[in-house]
Amino acid sequence: MKKIIHPLAVALALAAASAPAAAAGVSFNVGLTSLYKYNGIDQDVRTPKNARPALQGGADVDFGNGLYVGNWNSTGQFGAQGKADLEIDLYGGYRGEFGQGWRYDVGAIRFVYPKDNTWNANEWYVRLGHGIFSAQYGHGFGNGNKTARLALSLAQPLSEKLTLEAGVAFRNRHNMDSAKDAHLGLVYDLGSGLMASGRISGAETAKTGPAGKTRLVVGLIKTF
Repeated sequence: MKKIIHPLAVALALAAASAPAAAAGVSFNVGLTSLYKYNGIDQDVRTPKNARPALQGGADVDFGNGLYVGNWNSTGQFGAQGKADLEIDLYGGYRGEFGQGWRYDVGAIRFVYPKDNTWNANEWYVRLGHGIFSAQYGHGFGNGNKTARLALSLAQPLSEKLTLEAGVAFRNRHNMDSAKDAHLGLVYDLGSGLMASGRISGAETAKTGPAGKTRLVVGLIKTF
């Protein structure tokens, strides 16, 4: 199942959306999720059910000048026959700010599925944000991947530790004759780099089948 825009956990995405490029350094993240669901679609191809736990994590290198590279991984069963038991994402790009508080991020990502390279894919992405709002566009390239997706989202702090996040997105017809997806969730900062999240997420089931069913996904992620 082709994906659009790299699938870091929502807590990391919110942190990246609200922070400018940091000083040079390396950071790590590890997390556990009740279901690997992205863009409203179940990524794990095991028999559809609400809980298919996955261990996830990776590392990021920020060069302090806007450039960054990273790796993110997830367990599960992937590929047309579920032969792959690991997803490996390799990405890099450039981010910064301009004008009165505008943020941008331009990069590319490689999705790798050992044991089933039919799912391997490449995508480039562009993100633009201001305040609590952000928009992102991703487009596949190579291997006949022409999947495109436009996503609009917001991250609204409700308190010092609690953030409401929501979004809606639109996919083109190349991969699945178009599909819309949406999510609504909360992220809670437990302190010391530990964050808990819960979100309701789903996509058009007429296009995605059972994988697009709206489900509640909960998770924990630790950054250090």
